[in-house]
Amino acid sequence: MIIRVFKFTKLPQVIVAIIISILIMLAFKNIDNLVSEIYSLSLLVAIFFLSLFIISKNSILKNNQYISLGLIIFCGIYFKMPSEINITASYLFLLLSVRKIYSLKSKKNQNKKLFDIGFWYLISIILNPLNLFFIITILIGIFIFYKVSPVVIFKIVAGMLGASLMALFYFDLTANILLTQDYFIAIIAQIWITYSANDTFLNQNLNHWLFASISLLIFVYYSFRFFGNNLGERIKNLFLLTFFINSLLLSFIISEYSIFLFFPFLVTLVKIISELKDNLFFETVVLIAIILNSYPYNFLTN
Repeated sequence: MIIRVFKFTKLPQVIVAIIISILIMLAFKNIDNLVSEIYSLSLLVAIFFLSLFIISKNSILKNNQYISLGLIIFCGIYFKMPSEINITASYLFLLLSVRKIYSLKSKKNQNKKLFDIGFWYLISIILNPLNLFFIITILIGIFIFYKVSPVVIFKIVAGMLGASLMALFYFDLTANILLTQDYFIAIIAQIWITYSANDTFLNQNLNHWLFASISLLIFVYYSFRFFGNNLGERIKNLFLLTFFINSLLLSFIISEYSIFLFFPFLVTLVKIISELKDNLFFETVVLIAIILNSYPYNFLTN
């Protein structure tokens, strides 16, 4: 089957996956705003490579099978829904913080890693203040892979202060913007006004509801089927599932947050595909789903 072409995540498969993702973007997005869409795709590709690094470095998936296929499936869904560059960019920096959380289990350079966690997390918050809602996921991850104590919190705050000073310096030079309390309140208020009027929990398009619901089903299936047989696997999956729940809750409310499902969606979906790879019926269903998902007409738009 064609799906087996993507069994291994090597350079040819990655290149093919990126080319297909570009074609999907061109099919669904507004060509008049091509520069912005290319930038959005570039961020998505960067997120993909960062996710691939996290998965490989921490042995989250066996042999990294079918990851390129996961990128194609996600792109077919993602480019049908509204997106914002600042939210996508903020997710990239949030993933950098997540990467450092996973690395805490190595017990090396712990102080620097804790500083980096706070540093990258605050940059993601500056780009998108609603990322404050991931503070619980961040703290749970640190508790799982290391520990939570006043000293640990102090080191994370030090990293956040470092990011704040850099951001203050940058905004002062470029836009004369002060990162005060009023700045964040104004942004959150604007987001609330925008989404409460146009894109609230009760007013999402069917594409978004379908994707969020499928993600929920994948999450439930993964939780019961692949949680892990040993303590090491269970620890890694516990943090992954915490991240998934946090992302899923926000994506149900705000469709632009669908990008935040990328990493957990990629891991859980690819794990399921790799376990069922010898099932001809399942491969056929996945292939049909890819074809329908990549069709350049959006059947599910309100």
